[in-house]
Amino acid sequence: MTLSLRKEEKEGGLVASAEAKKTFFFFFDLMQSDLVYGAVKPNENYYNCVNVYCTSFQKKKKLDLLGTWNCVEPKPSKQSKVWIQFTTDNKLCTKLTDSILNNSRVVQQLRQRVLQWKTWRNVQQCEMAYYNLLLMMLLDLFLGFCFVKLFHSLGGPNQVLEIFLDSVKVIADDLQLLIENLMGFPVGLKLNRPLSTVLGKFFLYHLYLWKTYIDIIKPVVSIIVFIASTFGLIGLSFQMALLSDLITMASLHCYCFYVYAARLYGVTLHGLRSTLRMFGGRKWNPLRLRIDSGEFAWDQLCVGMFIFSSLLLLLPTLLVYYIVFLALRLAVLLLQGTLKRLIWLINSLPTYSMLLWFLDSPLLAGDVQFQTIPDRDSTLKLVCIKLPLILSMKRSLNPSAPHYPSINWTRRLNQILSGDLIYPL
Repeated sequence: MTLSLRKEEKEGGLVASAEAKKTFFFFFDLMQSDLVYGAVKPNENYYNCVNVYCTSFQKKKKLDLLGTWNCVEPKPSKQSKVWIQFTTDNKLCTKLTDSILNNSRVVQQLRQRVLQWKTWRNVQQCEMAYYNLLLMMLLDLFLGFCFVKLFHSLGGPNQVLEIFLDSVKVIADDLQLLIENLMGFPVGLKLNRPLSTVLGKFFLYHLYLWKTYIDIIKPVVSIIVFIASTFGLIGLSFQMALLSDLITMASLHCYCFYVYAARLYGVTLHGLRSTLRMFGGRKWNPLRLRIDSGEFAWDQLCVGMFIFSSLLLLLPTLLVYYIVFLALRLAVLLLQGTLKRLIWLINSLPTYSMLLWFLDSPLLAGDVQFQTIPDRDSTLKLVCIKLPLILSMKRSLNPSAPHYPSINWTRRLNQILSGDLIYPL
């Protein structure tokens, strides 16, 4: 689909600068069925560019940014007509590609290494930051080289690939046994048999698809494992990032199971809360985002009582499935979170400052103090005070290092209890 925007030029043409305070409005046809109105505004970041927005009044959407138009080439004239075209055929594919690239640890680490290199070239006047970045990158390369040696000592890419695929299949088989156990009477619990059977068959079918998926992606994984031996020469942080991406790929079925169970559990809790409010003569007001009083007829209360009883009886079975797949999800997130913090430590470790601290260098002094010399009261001695190691490291963190990935435990606990999805730690 191609969108075309047409504008009749006024005297003087269109200039996107700080003086252009007016907003120019346009309209054009979208697939010959709907009118889309656009607004053109100056771009604050680029002097000669304008942002083009559009909205559909029939669908009551807000303004969405369609693109940026450079109004210098071609130059607008007094009699010219300007046409702007936006091609959105591959919009979904572009969003999917951007999402994969932005969430890949390898891509993130590659961007971080480029940022470290640029920062290292720009901080040559600051000796501390310069040598911290230099030694950090050299240490990362050395550890990566050691990892490559260990990698080849295990048998090379083919042997590591077989170990990885065998481990994934063992996990899938164990998960199948776990689901079959949940379909019966797990640890003596008497679950809702029909619901447990339906959920078990649903998850077993997806597990079968997952095993087929493993056989399909085997050539891709072999290429990734081969690249891993090369990435070791770039640094240990790249190896950890690649391992994190492999864990994400191998645990995709666990994530899908967790999403299914969490959504079912969350919908059940939401239904129970809504019916409980109805029994108390209250209802949720979505316009004011608050709970208001409401009046309900007797037939509505009867239907609400039936829904409440049904959901309450199904809740234990859904809760068991939710707890099991939540535990699997937390185990994967714990492993990925550990790798993420190890990568952060490698990218942030001020190696040069640590060496200076152990050598008692005055370059890392935190404060100075004047002391009197015994038997010489009129003479003072200047003494450098050494800071604790942790405080020295915090003050000497690499300038290009990302922020430490902290965790809001209260928020995470609320997400677990309410059935909301938990994203990477």
